[in-house]
This record gives sequence, C-alpha cells and structure tokens, in this order.
Amino acid sequence: MSTSIHHPNLGELRGNTTDGAAQFLGVKYATLKNRLAPAELISGYEKEQTDATKYGPPPVSPVGAVNREFGFIQQGLPIPDVPTHSDLEGLNLNITVPFGKDGKVEVDAKLPVYVFVHGGGFAVGSSWYPHYDSAAVVKLSAELGKPIIGVTINYRLGAAGFLTSKELRAAGYKANNGFHDQRTALRWVKNHIGGFGGDPDEITTVGESAGGLSVTMFLCSEEPLMKRCFSTGGAVLLFAPFPLEVAEASYRKLVEALGLSDKSPEDRINALLSVPQDDLWQKVPMGTPLLPVIDGETVPGHPSFVSVSSKEDSAVFSMPGRKWCEALMIGESQLDANILAYMGLDARNPGIAQKFIDSVNTTLDSQPVAAKELLSAYDVTPSTSDDDALLSILRFASEISFYAPARAFAQGWPGKFFLYHFNEGIPWPGRFQGEAGHILDVAYLFQNYNEHLDEKQKRVARAYAEDFIKLVNGEDPWTPVQGEKMGARVYGPSSAGVTSKYVDDGMPEEVGRNGRVLKLGEMAGFDSILDVFQNFFQGR
Repeated sequence: MSTSIHHPNLGELRGNTTDGAAQFLGVKYATLKNRLAPAELISGYEKEQTDATKYGPPPVSPVGAVNREFGFIQQGLPIPDVPTHSDLEGLNLNITVPFGKDGKVEVDAKLPVYVFVHGGGFAVGSSWYPHYDSAAVVKLSAELGKPIIGVTINYRLGAAGFLTSKELRAAGYKANNGFHDQRTALRWVKNHIGGFGGDPDEITTVGESAGGLSVTMFLCSEEPLMKRCFSTGGAVLLFAPFPLEVAEASYRKLVEALGLSDKSPEDRINALLSVPQDDLWQKVPMGTPLLPVIDGETVPGHPSFVSVSSKEDSAVFSMPGRKWCEALMIGESQLDANILAYMGLDARNPGIAQKFIDSVNTTLDSQPVAAKELLSAYDVTPSTSDDDALLSILRFASEISFYAPARAFAQGWPGKFFLYHFNEGIPWPGRFQGEAGHILDVAYLFQNYNEHLDEKQKRVARAYAEDFIKLVNGEDPWTPVQGEKMGARVYGPSSAGVTSKYVDDGMPEEVGRNGRVLKLGEMAGFDSILDVFQNFFQGR
C-alpha cells in the first residue's frame, strides 16, 4: 500500500506503508554536475508529486557486494528490487516514519531522528541493504512509547568518493567526496525532516564499521552536525587516514590503468569524468587504496590514542564536537576483526605465524621486550599452525583496533559517554559460528534477523534495540562512564544465559575481554601497539 504526505518545502511525496510505519525511499538529497563534483544540496523538487516508493540507485560499487556481507554475517535476507548503480543519481536516502495513533504520519510530531551511515570499507555498501532497513526498529520504538524516525543514506564510494590528487584539487575537486556527501545528507535531514514529523534538533548519527569511523569523524567539524553520536564496530582509530602523497600514488595507478598517463591534466580529468562508470571499480588495480585522506577539512590530521584519550583537545587532531555533541556511545564486538580475514589476512597463509613474528619484531625493534610480550600474550610462535595463528592475530586486531579505541574514547570524552561490548556469537553455521563477529551487531540492532533467531537471541536483539531507542530519545540507557571506571553494558552471550547486563567497573574479564592489550599499551604505548597490527595488515 502507498501513503503520501505534503511537505511544506518538498511538495507531495508518495511512499509505502509497512507494519506500523511509512517509508519514503530513494529521496534525493543532492545533485552532482559530474561524478567528482561537490554534492549540491537539494531544496525542492520540480514535480508536483515525488514518487518515493522505490529505492533509488546506489552509488557505483562492485555489483553483488551485499552477498559478500551476508557471508560475513553467515545468513542472508531477501534482496529488494534496486536500480542499477549510478555515478550521478546515487545521492539519495530513505526515511521511515512511525504512524501516529490515527494510523497516519503526524507531520507535527517532532520525533527524534537517527541517521545511519553504512560501512563497507568506503568501497561497497548502500542504504538499501535489507539488514539496515529501519522499519522494524521504528515499529518497536512506537510500541515502547518512544517513537523515532530512521534515515539511511548513500554516499560516494571508491574512486568517486575518495580519489584525489594535486591536479584534481587544483581543478576544484575536493578530497574525501564521500565525507562531504555524508555531511550534505545531514544538512538535508536537518533542513527537511521537520516536514516528515521529525525534530531537526534531535538528530543522532549512527555508523557501523567504516560508517562508525565516519560518524566519529563528524566530531572534527566546527559545525554541529548532530546532537548525539553512536558508533559500533569502528571509530577514527580503525585505520589511519592517508597523507596526500599516498593518495597521489593511488591516483597515478588509476590513471595508468585507464591509459591516461600521457594526457594533459585537463584531458586526463575530462577522461576520468567520462569513462564508463563501471571502470571506476572494475579497472582499479588490486590493492590501490581509495580511502579517506588528511585534507585539513573533513579530516584535520592524524588521530591517535593520545589525542582521543586526552581530556584536552588536540591541535594535531581537533574534535570541536567535544563541545557540541551531547552524548557519545561507542561499542565493539568480541571478534570484530574477523572481517579482516576475508579482507586480506587469509592471503598471508601459509606461514602467517612467522610473517607476523617478523613484522612485530620490525615494528617494535626499539622495544624488544614489548615485542616478546606481545607474541607470548597471543601465543604466536614459529610452530603455531596457520589456523591457530590467524585466529590469534584476529583476536589481537580486535583488541587493539576496536576494544582499546572504545576505551580510549571513554577515557578522554569530556561529556556523557556510553560504552558497550557485544558478545553474542554468530548463531548460524559457517566459519565463525559462535564468535561475536563484525556486522552481527547491526543485524541484531535493527531487528531484521529476528525470524532467524531463537527466543534467547531475540531477547538480546531487543535489549540492544531498546537501549538504542532510549539514546535516540535523549535518555541515558545505562549509567555513563564516570572517571576512570569504565562502566559498560554487555550484550550476550545468550548461550551462557546473558541477555544484557551492566558492569560497573568495566574490568576486562567482567565484560568478556582480555586485559593483555591494555598491559601492552601501558608498556609500549597504545599507538605503537596499533602500529604493529596496521603495519602487518599492510604487508610491512
């Protein structure tokens, strides 16, 4: 069934009805003059009625990537009808609004809003992925008497989103288009969500993985982009932004692969704007990094454990959001780094143990005692089997890239901070069954896998979603971190009879974590220990 609203700025929009909510899909928030141009905010639509009953085209990325994401979760969902990706029409978003008591959208309700930024390593992903669908969690919010509006956004990925070079910037093309797109989407929501019954002053940004990195990067903005921020499975320390010289090398690789090296800068840029859109992902050489760079605008500098764990703002990596963001929530999963097995670590076998040992010793060559302690703590020796060594390395990566950064943010955040740990294991058969792997938290949070869960697992999913709904409503879902006590919520494992619990002191063993990475960080410095994994992952 369809429904419609008359928006004071946008005119009439026709959407769909779901169980307890209306959805307006594929709503354009910006236009593009060309695939590398800055997003231009939309303030209205030419047609008297806008059809918002179908998902819009996603930005260009590898076709079928959603199935790979289902592979990480180890369980799929039905895939909706989605148009072919587009380099110019992909900047759209989806809005899910709960019905009021009369079964209609109450356009004057002033409901709190969340805006979800998807993950995918800045290379894949889209707002239409079925596990991100807002309908179920929005329905639950209404049932709880705490109704919220859900928004999921698209942004440019890969080359269109993160390609930059000196000649591109000289021609007026900014770095980090993807980050600029995200900010433009937030401005659109702030300008127009009131006409859908939302409160533009009650926006919570939500991100998972690369999306979690993105929403914590919003804290670097002088402009207040949201009131609250929720990051899961990734924050600004997940991986370091590249300096411009690394981006320059990626640019040269791409133009060479496209046969443009001998052209003038002007002709080269024109060719980049006109090659078939699928060349933007099909012809990019393997291993070419197309990721956020330090641009002095969306990414002000190089984040570090030192900068995020300090109560004082850093001149090297300034986060003005410390002053304007009312509350920050960060969570991580027990084996968040399992995704890195698929993204490169599997290829390091056979012999990954010795390769890891060599890399650790190289990175920590000035701290041999710390190197020895690290290898001992994770039980990696030259004789460790490939499978055992890989799992140990993934546990190390989870603890230094996800767990320790969450605690660092908790330590340094001057305002209200909520810390949580997700320990529910993947319930479906597959490689990491029983482990709390990457992306599973989102599958539970948005309630879209409930039909595939048993009753205990459903209770974990509901507890998680209820706390999320409280946060979006401006409530304290549990006691925030206080001083040095890392008080935290823990979700699961349901297999051990745990739905959710609050651990007042946040001690590692009480929240399902190992304290070894904390000892290593104190011994050698957390940034040095993070370098150990990042260097190994990058083949150094």
